Amino acid sequence: MAVINLSIYVANISSVLPLFDQMEIWRSTTGSEGVYTEITAAADRPASLTGTGLGPFPLQNKTLQFSVNQGDEQTVTFVSPIPLDISEVVNIMDAVDGLSASESNGHLVLTTELDGTAATLEITGGSALADLGFTEGKYDSGEDERIALQLGTTTYEYADQSGDPDNYYKVRYYNSGTGAFSSFGNPVEGAIGSIVPPSDLVKASGTFAGLDGKPVEGMAIVFYNVYSPPLAVGGIGIVGREVRIETDQAGYAETMLVKGAIVDITLSGTGIIRRVVVPTTDFDILAVISVADDGFQIQIPDIPAAVRMS
Repeated sequence: MAVINLSIYVANISSVLPLFDQMEIWRSTTGSEGVYTEITAAADRPASLTGTGLGPFPLQNKTLQFSVNQGDEQTVTFVSPIPLDISEVVNIMDAVDGLSASESNGHLVLTTELDGTAATLEITGGSALADLGFTEGKYDSGEDERIALQLGTTTYEYADQSGDPDNYYKVRYYNSGTGAFSSFGNPVEGAIGSIVPPSDLVKASGTFAGLDGKPVEGMAIVFYNVYSPPLAVGGIGIVGREVRIETDQAGYAETMLVKGAIVDITLSGTGIIRRVVVPTTDFDILAVISVADDGFQIQIPDIPAAVRMS
């Protein structure tokens, strides 16, 4: 899977807005003429799968294998010699990191704790499939919030966090008040963004201003790869030399980085260089460089005093 970026152009926004206030994104995994499924909704939603089995469940020494948020395969082994009722199965599955378990009419429901298309859930195998009512390969991804249309804005960016280079996308307008929708636009392919799973990435961001308080536009922020572990994530080699971003008109910049990577962060025009370990959660660039050791002694230059001659 990969992050697939879409750039959506709305030429007649002033004519569209009286009728619609949002855009829906639909995805096909079976070609341009395949079956399309909406990957947006009224709000961010998690991935969820529901089994068809009804208890009590004879699960002694049986397993359920699955993958959460495009991560590594996990296995739960049921050990009880006594058939389990649905509440006991729910308690066992609810203890899995990244998952929330519940029941619906006696069936097991597995839901990701993460919302949006970055959230994925796939059943990959196990000997308990028939008992719980799952099938190998059963898959779901979460949904992102529909894109809000804005007067004066004609270009909209969207990122499908669990896409594939072979996916096709369609867009249509939606009225959140009446439920009315337009016809679909032509199918398009997106541009490949990240191939590293979203669960292994975090967002680095920051806002910068000058001494006069005005935003600094066009300041380069560079993250240099030190080539220390992790050198690979999920079999993908992390070999890029640097990531460079620039602040916008509001002094803001952001990018995604691999969790745990060791990078040197530089702010152009300041002389500041800091070596940091990329955190495991989204972070503010200023916050991490403010607490990092100043290995290059930029803030406290070691300048010897001149010898007094008289």
